Amino acid sequence: MADIDWSSLWKKEDWWAVWIGLAIFVLSLPSYLGIFPLGWIPTAKSWTDIGLALATKFFNPWIGLVASFFFLALLLTPALKFNGVKPKDWFRGFSVIFFAAWIIWILSNYAPLVKVVGSAEVGFIVALLVGIAVTNLMQLPSWLKDSARGELFIKIAIVLLGAKILLTSFVTSGPGILAAALLSFPVVWIIAFVISKKMGLDRDFSATLSSGVGVCGVSAAIATAAAIEAPAIYATVISSIIVIFAAVEIVVMPFVAAYVFPAHATAAGVWMGLSVKTDGAATASGSVVDGLLNANGAALNSAVMTKVMIDVWIGVIAFLLAAVWAYRVGKQSSKKAGAGVLWYRFPKFVLGYIATSAVLSAIAFTYPSVAAGAKAVAPVVAFGTDPLRVAFFMFTFLAIGLNTRFSKFKEIGIGTPAAVYAISLLIAIIWGGFISYLFFG
Repeated sequence: MADIDWSSLWKKEDWWAVWIGLAIFVLSLPSYLGIFPLGWIPTAKSWTDIGLALATKFFNPWIGLVASFFFLALLLTPALKFNGVKPKDWFRGFSVIFFAAWIIWILSNYAPLVKVVGSAEVGFIVALLVGIAVTNLMQLPSWLKDSARGELFIKIAIVLLGAKILLTSFVTSGPGILAAALLSFPVVWIIAFVISKKMGLDRDFSATLSSGVGVCGVSAAIATAAAIEAPAIYATVISSIIVIFAAVEIVVMPFVAAYVFPAHATAAGVWMGLSVKTDGAATASGSVVDGLLNANGAALNSAVMTKVMIDVWIGVIAFLLAAVWAYRVGKQSSKKAGAGVLWYRFPKFVLGYIATSAVLSAIAFTYPSVAAGAKAVAPVVAFGTDPLRVAFFMFTFLAIGLNTRFSKFKEIGIGTPAAVYAISLLIAIIWGGFISYLFFG
């Protein structure tokens, strides 16, 4: 048996998302006892007087905003060290992302604007569009692009989101969401693979693209390419396509879902989880739908649970494809398909999500009713994890925008793969909508 490389625990972004998310969660836990270590973290609220746009449990909220910048910048620094970002560059880049995101979020909570658009969560879309406009209209400095770590931001946000979704949600909605996921991604994968082959892509390219559109975006595409030892450029090309299309989906799909499922927030959220690729884009879309439908977390929760249900299959898909390619396709592979592939490909931030949910659920289950338990642990979310979860959502949207350069299509010359992906994605959206209606509509 090969030695385990324990260094991944402190060298991999997935694990750092877990550690950072859990550190914030641990600091939030005393709120259950009426002690608020993070009570100075600000939240934005509806306002007409800009001086009252922020609120905290205690302390001046505007000073708390500045303090939260230094707190997060320092907390995130170790994770960036192993990605080649210098601390000086990180502080410069994160300061731009942090304050730009907060300015957009505060303006999005302007009361007359919220009344017109229906939800402050539209600010997420604004952050995305601002990022896209900036990166496509000007040449960004490397220190800003390197600090726009959208995947890290959203993984931490999802770990924190676990505190908001108690295990009772999985008991009530989990079986249906799991069934929806199992009916969705295998069908989409097969259809995408057939289309890819029909349009002239080779077997490796077809498999990598199919995982990207059928399973879980960039993570699945990279895992598949590595498992079948496809050329590195395949994963690069497909990842670029996924990110660009995901940016378009974030702008369009939440409004479509709110229109199609105006009275079924869970169905709308599941649809986002099934249809919008990458964890960040799907979670972000679910959050916007939640605001549009005033769903009080139902759409967001179901979107994230759906994505988690799909994420856990990344390792299984990578393992199965590695086995097929090694033993049936006939490729000469230097790597054998071992059970360790499952663990290596498993998205570790899901463990953080489950851990935060499990801890608060264990506390909540000591109360005589679900409602009483949820009320008891609510301060942990309200004055700890949730303000920072929303902040990380804003950072994610802005970062996704800053990393979306439409010129990538022309640079890489990906006309056929983009066409295949567009067709497959449209099928995935339609099929996902039907399944969402079938189970939750």
